[in-house]
Amino acid sequence: MRQMKLFGDNAASYLKQFSNDFEKAFLSTLKMRHGTKKCNANNVYQEMIADKLHVHMNATHWTTLTDFVQYLGRTKKCIVEQNNSDGMGG
Repeated sequence: MRQMKLFGDNAASYLKQFSNDFEKAFLSTLKMRHGTKKCNANNVYQEMIADKLHVHMNATHWTTLTDFVQYLGRTKKCIVEQNNSDGMGG
């Protein structure tokens, strides 16, 4: 109950910190395991969450991995290429 009250009193600060931690962990995993090679963001995410102490995406302000990857592209932290996984191309 105490932790819930602390979070409720300062939710924006916690959300910002968790989002920063998630971003750092994702980019670190990307750099360490893939370097500058082209890779699938979902594969990087799966590698990252294999660590039982990872920051959960649902603790961040991104609602989906797609939202997060688009953010990385917009902020030029990564070169992002859209890939249609339905096999239809385009």
